Amino acid sequence: MNEQLFLHNVNTKAKQLNINPLLLLSGIEGLYTFKDVQLNAINYEFLDSLILSIFALRIGDQFHTLAQENLLSSNSGVRDAAAYELQEMKTEQIARSSNTYLQSFASILAGKSIIRNYHEKALEVAAFEIKKTQLAYHANSISTIVLALCETELKDSLNLTNFFNS
Repeated sequence: MNEQLFLHNVNTKAKQLNINPLLLLSGIEGLYTFKDVQLNAINYEFLDSLILSIFALRIGDQFHTLAQENLLSSNSGVRDAAAYELQEMKTEQIARSSNTYLQSFASILAGKSIIRNYHEKALEVAAFEIKKTQLAYHANSISTIVLALCETELKDSLNLTNFFNS
């Protein structure tokens, strides 16, 4: 299956399952990262954080694009807001933040990616979408939801058979 077909199938299944397609894709990426790890309660917590981080990065990419476009606005307020959102957050600023999602995000990224102001908003959106999905599926862990969906609903349509048989 090529990438385009895979992404089309993820989008189609996400709509059928009433789950955000970027969340579903982020969940699959997180599970793939853990494919050689025996999952247990401790790993599920880390996997949940990883999925939140991947999801927030994907949302952040969209925010980044919007901010770049808004830098060209004729409205100076819009340009200033866009420039602010694109500013890199300093390590000290992240350390002082009371936002637990931001703290976890920074820990997962471990300096491998720049954290910008818009990432804090992306984390809030990601957390909201994850909470909505957890409530809809009556589960506390986004990892267990995605794993269950991959093993049942997505296994054949996304050609995940080899992934779960290894």
